[in-house]
Amino acid sequence: MARKSGVNVTEIAGEFEEVELGDTRLDERLRRVASLCAIAPSESFPEQMETVADREALYRFLANSKVTVNGVLRGHISQTHARMDGQSVVRVVHDTSTFRFLGEREGLGAIGGGGNGFLGHFALAIAADETREPLGILGVRPYIYKDAVAHRGMTNSERVQAARNKTRDEKKSSRWEQLAIEVSASLPQGVRPVHVMDQEADDYDLLAAMHQAKLSYVIRACPGRKTTEAGLSVKDVLAKTSAQVFRTVPVTPRGERKATLSRGRHPARQEREATLKIRWGEITIRRGQYSHSDIPDLTLSAVHVFEPEPPDGEEPIEWVLFSSEAVTTLEEATTVVDHYRARWIIEEYFKALKTGCAFETRQLMSFDGLVRALSIFVPMAWRLLVLRHLGRAPKPRPAGVLFDKEHLLLLRKLLDKRRYKISAKPTMNDAMLAIAALGGHIKNNGDPGWLVLGRGFTKFVEAEAVWRLAREM
Repeated sequence: MARKSGVNVTEIAGEFEEVELGDTRLDERLRRVASLCAIAPSESFPEQMETVADREALYRFLANSKVTVNGVLRGHISQTHARMDGQSVVRVVHDTSTFRFLGEREGLGAIGGGGNGFLGHFALAIAADETREPLGILGVRPYIYKDAVAHRGMTNSERVQAARNKTRDEKKSSRWEQLAIEVSASLPQGVRPVHVMDQEADDYDLLAAMHQAKLSYVIRACPGRKTTEAGLSVKDVLAKTSAQVFRTVPVTPRGERKATLSRGRHPARQEREATLKIRWGEITIRRGQYSHSDIPDLTLSAVHVFEPEPPDGEEPIEWVLFSSEAVTTLEEATTVVDHYRARWIIEEYFKALKTGCAFETRQLMSFDGLVRALSIFVPMAWRLLVLRHLGRAPKPRPAGVLFDKEHLLLLRKLLDKRRYKISAKPTMNDAMLAIAALGGHIKNNGDPGWLVLGRGFTKFVEAEAVWRLAREM
């Protein structure tokens, strides 16, 4: 089927074209196993492989020390750069996810909440326009949190001192600026990244490193962080400026379970409409006593979005965002907020990786093997994310963005026997619901979840492969 857009919804091979593993046989083996995994990303490895030879080749590949995350992802990153063509600004959203595995596995570390696993720090490129289209992963850093074991038996003061004795590069928090600097250095000429990070990145040394590297950023900060202004907090300083009515936004409900898992950082709440106000200004923060930076203070923009009158018993909506961007007008402040609002997409990406690709169910017995498998699933999770994201976009987009005429013809044929009809000029939402219907989704139940969408996508890709083979014969 002819490729009609920047992304071919059924073709994954292009994401592995420019791999660099130092052995052409390994490169070819990667493309083979990746194409088989992509047909049914949520199935187990034995079910994904067509033959016993394929299965043996996969396990040899995952045990080969020449296989690295950067080598496997080289092609996907190159394709992600290509998808930035014509864009002067790209959002690069950073976040860390925990991967938890049952049983004993070689090389895994202790993780929060008990159990064993590892963490992965990701950078996801997202279009800076209103579509917020996910363009691909730009970098992944898997790592083990070793301090949980190293600090056992220590008092709190001993743990604090051990952390202070580390160099900046040794600190877990340094992963934020390290990946931002690495990603920025390899972007196509003319593309300016705006790095978007959650409150975990509110760290003076990180901010100083971003300034020294002359990188643009939007980072959620603590409203109570002290400034150089007579000991006032950021929130206090911004309170001196007049606030404007910003937006009325829907607030999704949050249950007690999620509140407990977040350890109080995200309290339970009821669904409601929240009227928000916004204010902004320039603030200066000072280097802390134990900072590793040689910059004594930093002056940056701060944007405060808040709910002045929350309902009784509800925590108010509040964001303070630090930014390197100049913010002197409502339009500039709104741009900073919209950059940050794209951050939730990386959380959806992690769901695609864990649920749509069932990564945490993999039975590999070592950290090294799991990390190599992760690198194979990174582009597949992105592909599922694109399908779901464009299918749920507020502004309908034609299905031709991802599907050509033959794809849509095949989809109609597959749905005929289910008595499911799609429009003569389908949107991406129509196409997404149609594929989910192949997985058993009922349209009246709302948007499909990752599992049902993955099942439908598997059936569609398998049928597409047979369709293509029949036409070739």
